[in-house]
Amino acid sequence: MTNLLRKSLLAAAFMASTAPAALAQECNDADRVPITWSTIAGFYTDAMAKLVSGFEAKHCVKVNVVNIDNSQLYNKQVIEMVGETGAYDVVTLETSEKAEFAENGFILPMTDYFADKKAQLDDVAPTLAALTTQYKNDTWGLPYYTYTAGYIYRADLFEDAGEKEAFKAKYGYDLAAPTTWAQHRDIAEFFTRKKGDKLKGEELTKDFYGIGMMAGPFPEIQDEMSGVLWSQGSDWLTDEGKVPVDAVEKAMNDYLALLKFAPPAALTVTYDGVMNQMKDGQIAQTYSFFLDQWPNAVQTETSVPGARMGVAEAPEKKAYIGGFLLAVSASSAHPKEAMDFVAYIGGHDAQAEFAKAGGTSTLMSVLSDPQFADPANRTKTGHFSTLLTIFDSMKGFRSNLFDTPFGAKIYNTMQIPLQAAAAGQIDARQAAEQLAESVDQICGGPCPIGK
Repeated sequence: MTNLLRKSLLAAAFMASTAPAALAQECNDADRVPITWSTIAGFYTDAMAKLVSGFEAKHCVKVNVVNIDNSQLYNKQVIEMVGETGAYDVVTLETSEKAEFAENGFILPMTDYFADKKAQLDDVAPTLAALTTQYKNDTWGLPYYTYTAGYIYRADLFEDAGEKEAFKAKYGYDLAAPTTWAQHRDIAEFFTRKKGDKLKGEELTKDFYGIGMMAGPFPEIQDEMSGVLWSQGSDWLTDEGKVPVDAVEKAMNDYLALLKFAPPAALTVTYDGVMNQMKDGQIAQTYSFFLDQWPNAVQTETSVPGARMGVAEAPEKKAYIGGFLLAVSASSAHPKEAMDFVAYIGGHDAQAEFAKAGGTSTLMSVLSDPQFADPANRTKTGHFSTLLTIFDSMKGFRSNLFDTPFGAKIYNTMQIPLQAAAAGQIDARQAAEQLAESVDQICGGPCPIGK
């Protein structure tokens, strides 16, 4: 779609549909403007239905929600965008997909739409906004959910007097949530025990492991490695658009060194498997891990007698920053209504309701709301204060992986060499070199970086 056509479409959209929201209650169902939202199947389904109903109550719009399996969402959306079918008015994008969709004209910029809504844009956590909403000086939508990573651990183990004494005797410093990856490795080693060994003074009836890892054949392996790579001062892509082979090799070797302290099933699981291991009393801590899983992790306190969960920043204050972006399709027949929907779902009221349902908000005003810091809400929102700390620590951070229009294609192939190394099929150097070769092929040489 040409820029001129896109601008004409936007201008027409903003001139139309100007009836106040109050009229939504007066409109007949037959008069409602239809829009379609493609989103992740099974993802807070009940909460999403409630938010959609809230939007429809204020706008003369009917929202059709198309639920697509997460593994197929990117490909299905790309097919519809390339064909300009108009099948989806609002699309759901992972962080690495934004640049591709923007660069190829698949989605509409919302810069003009938000020109008089600056306060709403400013409420999005700045670190998250930089990576999810912004590309080449335009705003491309709003994130409505963040899966930013941090660190989740068994606080009861870390605070046990006997474990603390034994740890200090072995390593020479106090047992606590790690602030460096070296400390994290020590903790993983320390808590790895065999059946019959003791943990908190009690004999283990099964093997216990120092860490849970997402080393299965899924994209999350690169997510948990990202924080380590970034804490080394590197990135998946250099400013010249090349894979830094030496840095990736080092991060991969660090990853492999930890795997011996993880359950054997680490090679088959992603985040849900790690949470199952935690709730089954198999592991002491995570690697760099998605904090949106806190409501899942805290269930360990029910399933494992005496367990108490803790959450903190990832070591060295670097972790994967990510969120699901809502954006408007360039082929939407109703872009104004679609943009209204994006603004509503990403707005304060809807985000607050989402948080009450256990969703992880992207807004500073919600993350810092005292009601969500109340101990009564700990099981759903106990990680919010940690997210605020992470966003502050990573203020100004950007990754070239998220600023290249080839980011999604790169992201979707990274797991192949990384997981092959985790499985022992190739070594760390080979994994880094294979990744570099794949990226060169995808980009046709150095990848363009759109700052």
